[in-house]
Parts: sequence; C-alpha cells; structure tokens
Amino acid sequence: MRQHVSTCTSDPAMAGNAAPPRPRRKRTKHPRLAVGDRVRFAEGTLAGTGVVDAVTSDYSIIWVWTDEGQGRRMFLQGYGSIVSALETGA
Repeated sequence: MRQHVSTCTSDPAMAGNAAPPRPRRKRTKHPRLAVGDRVRFAEGTLAGTGVVDAVTSDYSIIWVWTDEGQGRRMFLQGYGSIVSALETGA
C-alpha cells in the first residue's frame, strides 16, 4: 500500500517562504467630485472641460459630459487620465 506524503506545511510561520510581494503601481487618484461639478480633463492627446455626469462610489470611474461636442467620456482612475475641478469664481 502506498502512503501519500504532503509537501504542504501545517505551520503558518513556515508558509511565509513564498516569493516577495510585487510592488504596487503608483496610481493617480481622482479627486472627490460630485455630479454637476465643472471639471477639466486630460487623457493622452484628449483634453478639455465638461460637467461630471456620474461617479462610482469609490471615485475610481468618472463620467463627464464634455464641452465642444466631444460626447460623454469615461475616465478610469490610474490609467493616465487626469480630472480636476475648475475654479468657480464670481
């Protein structure tokens, strides 16, 4: 009869000999914008202004209705897009 030999260790202290964790990618975080805020955006060669149409609860995705007829755009946090609030002055 064959016996099964396990190579897994039952000691959690010994289980930490795995590869070191990968460094996290530095992400640009979107500011906390609200629906209706006027914003300036830039992503690649696209740049302009618009109005925030929707945001996810964690602010990682922002939808903007752009000015100049560019339509509605989605901006993902950490993928090279920059969205910032426009100064509102009187």
